[in-house]
Amino acid sequence: MHDPPQPPTTRAGWFHRLGGWTARRHRWVLACWAAVALGLGSFAPQLGEQLTPGGFEISGSTSDQARLVVAREFSNVFPTSVTVLVSSDTLTPGQARFDRVVDRAARAAQARGSLVGAVRTPATDPSLAYPDARLVLLDVGLTRNLDESLRDMPALLEAVRSTSTPDVRVEVTGGPSAFDDFNAINERDLRRAELLQAPFVLIALLVFFGSLVAAGVPIVATTVAVLSTFGALFFAARVADMSIYVQNVVPLIGIGVGVDYSLFVASRYRAELRSGRTPADAAAVTTATAGTAIFFSGLTVAVALAGMLAVGVPLFTGFAIGTMSVVAMAVAVGLTLTPALLVLLTPWLSSIDLGRLRRRRPPGRAGSQPDFWIRWADRVMARPWTTVVATSALLLALAAPTLDITVGSSGISALPDSAPSRAAAARLVAAVGPGAASPIEVVLSDAPRSLRRDAAVARLQRALAADPGAAAVLPRATLSRDGRAAAITVLPADREDSPEAAEFARRIRESVVPSVPGLAGIRVDVGGAASQNADFTDTVAGNLPRVILLVMVLTFLVLVVLFRSLLLPLKAVIMTLLSVLASYGVLVMVFQYGWFDSLLGFDHLGHVTDWVPAFLFSILFGLSMDYEVFLLSRVRERKRQGASDAEAVAAGLQQTGRIITAAAGIMIIVFLSFLTNRLIPIKELAFGLAVAVFLDATLVRLLLVPAFMKLAGRWNWWLPARLDRWLPEVGE
Repeated sequence: MHDPPQPPTTRAGWFHRLGGWTARRHRWVLACWAAVALGLGSFAPQLGEQLTPGGFEISGSTSDQARLVVAREFSNVFPTSVTVLVSSDTLTPGQARFDRVVDRAARAAQARGSLVGAVRTPATDPSLAYPDARLVLLDVGLTRNLDESLRDMPALLEAVRSTSTPDVRVEVTGGPSAFDDFNAINERDLRRAELLQAPFVLIALLVFFGSLVAAGVPIVATTVAVLSTFGALFFAARVADMSIYVQNVVPLIGIGVGVDYSLFVASRYRAELRSGRTPADAAAVTTATAGTAIFFSGLTVAVALAGMLAVGVPLFTGFAIGTMSVVAMAVAVGLTLTPALLVLLTPWLSSIDLGRLRRRRPPGRAGSQPDFWIRWADRVMARPWTTVVATSALLLALAAPTLDITVGSSGISALPDSAPSRAAAARLVAAVGPGAASPIEVVLSDAPRSLRRDAAVARLQRALAADPGAAAVLPRATLSRDGRAAAITVLPADREDSPEAAEFARRIRESVVPSVPGLAGIRVDVGGAASQNADFTDTVAGNLPRVILLVMVLTFLVLVVLFRSLLLPLKAVIMTLLSVLASYGVLVMVFQYGWFDSLLGFDHLGHVTDWVPAFLFSILFGLSMDYEVFLLSRVRERKRQGASDAEAVAAGLQQTGRIITAAAGIMIIVFLSFLTNRLIPIKELAFGLAVAVFLDATLVRLLLVPAFMKLAGRWNWWLPARLDRWLPEVGE
C-alpha cells in the first residue's frame, strides 16, 4: 500500500495580497470602516422597533388555518385579545366600588381608538363574572394581529392598569400583554448583560496580551462588527420578519466570534513582528495565515447557521439572517479593519506592557524546559488510546440524558414571577383554571349546509368535553353569518405552554375529530396557543434531522477544501457532534430535571424550550469549528514545512493552545453574562453555549484531537489523487 500523499506547499495568494494592500492603505481602510460604523450604527438603536414577537407561526398548519377562518368568517371574533382581570381581597362583584372600577377599566380600553374592536363585560357576557372568586374578566378584542398590536400595547396597558384603586386590582394578561413584558424585560436584561461582560472581557484580553493597546484592538473590532450588523439588520427587518430574540443572539454570537477572530489575527501579527518582519510584511503574512483560518472558520460557521433556514419556521429564518450577518461582518473586520488597526498602532502595541511586571525566569533557565503546550501534547500522544476512550466515554456519559429530552413551549411561564402579565395569569389560573387564559378554538368551516342546528356540532362538543385534556367546553358555539362556519371554545385543563396542552391539541385533530360522525365535507381546524405550540414543536422536531444532516455534510465539504483531507473533516464533524450532544445532556439535567436551577435563578419547567436544541445545534456546530480550524491550520502549516505528524500536532498546540484557551474563556464570559437574563429560553441558550464551548475547547481540542491525530498518523492527510486534482487550491 502506498503512503497517503502529503499536503502540498502552496504559493502566496489572494489573502497575502489582501494583507499587503491593507497595510499600505491602512488609514484609508480605517476611514472606510469608520464611515460604515457611523452610517449603519446610527440605525442600530431603531432595530427594536422593527422586530416582532412572532415567528412561531407555521404557514398552512391547522392553527394557522383556524386563525385565517376566524378572521374571515366571524365579525365578532378578533385576531387577538387581552384579558383584563379585576379582582379584590375585600370586595366582590356587585358592590359599587368594585363595579365602578370595572366600568372605568372597560372605558379606558374602549378609548384606545382603532386598536380595540370590542370589550366584552359581565353585562354583555355573564360568563365573565366569577362572584365566588371575587373577580371579573373583561375580554378586550384587538383589531390587529399580535405583531401589529404590540406597537400600541404599552399605551393600552398603562391606561387600563391605571384604573386600579387601593382595594381593587386591575391587571392584564394574554398574548399581547405577555409579549410586551417579554420585550421590556429582554431589553433591560440585554443592557445589563452587556455592561456586565465588558469589564471581564477587557481583563481577560489584558491578561492575554499584557498590553492595553493590544487588548483594545479586539474590543474596537468587535464593537464595529456588532454595531454595523445591528444597523444592517434594521433594513433587513423591514422586509423579513425577525424575532425580538435577534437582539440577544446577534451580540451573543457576534461578540464571541468577533473577539476570537481579532484575537487570532492580533496574536499572529505580534508573533510576526517579533520574528523581525516589518509591519507591512507582518500584516501580509498574518492575513495569509490567520486570515485564511478566520475566513474558513467564518465560512464553516455561516454554513452551520444556514442550516436554520431548513427548519422552515420564520423564527429560525430571522435567526439565520441575523447570525450569518454578524459572522460575515466579523470576518470582514478581521481581514481588513483589525490588520489596519494593528499597523497603525504598531509603535504603541507594547508601550504599556503589563507583561514587564510579570516575574521573569532567570536568564540561565530560559528555554531549559519545553513549552507547556509541547509537554501537554507529548503526554496526550504518549497514551492516545487511553485518551480517546476515556474522553469519549465522558462525553457520551454527559450526552446520555439527551435520550430522555422533552421539548415544549415556554410561553408566559418563561417570564419571571414578577412580570405583570404572568402575575395576572397566575391569579386567573388559581381562580378559574389553567385554560381560562388561553382557550383552544375548534373551527369548522366550508360546511355544505348550515350548522345552526347540526347534530354533528353537538356531538363534537360532547366528544371534546369527554376528553381528560378539557377542563370545560363552552355550551354555545359561535356561528358565522351564513351558518357555514362555527367555532367551539375549549378550556384546556393545563396551561397553554405545557406539553400536556400541546398533546391535547394534537389529540383533538388526530383522534377526537375523526371519531365524530357527521363531519364529512366539513373542514375542522384547531386553533389557539396550545395548537400553535404543537404545530411549532412538531415542525421543528420533524425538520431537525434534515438540519443536522445538511449542516454536517456542508461543513465536511468546506473542511475538505481547506485541509485537503478526508479523514480530518470526518473526525471534526463526528467530534463536534459529540460535544453538541454532551451539551444537550447537560441542558436536560439543568432545565428539564432541575439540577442546580436555584443557583441559576429560575424554577425549571420540566422541559427544554422547543426552539433551543435546533438553534443550539447550528450555533454550536459553527462555533466549535472555530477552534478546529485554528488548531489544524497551524498543524497543516508546520506539516508543510516538513515536520513529522507528531511534531506538527505538538507545534500546532504550542502555537494555538494559549489562544484557544483565551478565546474560549472570553466566549464563555460572554455567554455566562446572558444567564442574568430573566427569560428562561435565553438562559437555556446561554448555558448551552457556555457548556459546549468549554467541552469543545478542553476535552475535544486539547485531548481528543491530538490523540486521534497521533493514532491516524500520516493518514490524517489522505486524499485520493483524482479528488486532489479536482479540488480548488486554497493558496495562502
